[in-house]
Amino acid sequence: MKFSMRHKEQSYNTAQIVLHWTIAALIVFNYFISDEMGRAFRQHLEDSNNGYSFTASIHVYVGLAIIALVVVRVIVRFMSKKTKTASKNLFDRAACIIHECLYLLMFLVPVFGATAWYFGIHFMGNVHEIAINTMMSLVLLHAFAALFHQYILKDGTLLKMFGQK
Repeated sequence: MKFSMRHKEQSYNTAQIVLHWTIAALIVFNYFISDEMGRAFRQHLEDSNNGYSFTASIHVYVGLAIIALVVVRVIVRFMSKKTKTASKNLFDRAACIIHECLYLLMFLVPVFGATAWYFGIHFMGNVHEIAINTMMSLVLLHAFAALFHQYILKDGTLLKMFGQK
């Protein structure tokens, strides 16, 4: 198998770039402030008026914002001009699958969390936790691939998401 990726001409519009980095920042923020969420969720399940610490409230509301922004991002993605031609090599297909999984998880992870929190479904809290860890693994793979494109392949792919190409 040949290890080469063709440079694809695709630039992202301002809305796509802003949504990408805003959602990424909110996901990372929520991931790192989630330490007390297990305790807050248990308190919330025991007494629905309990468990609303400042951090827990921020975590829940940021999660709801992520759901809304992901919906907007999908709409913007479908409305944006597509100039990319699909390559049939293994790496491009894998990248496509990973991107689709990321989109799905960016939506489902906060939906699972909101379902657990607002409907008091303990099992969905566990699903939320597994899903976020799966998503963060894919995010790390995505970031590694972006750095690989930038520093090994030197094809400018990463710069496009900074609006520089």
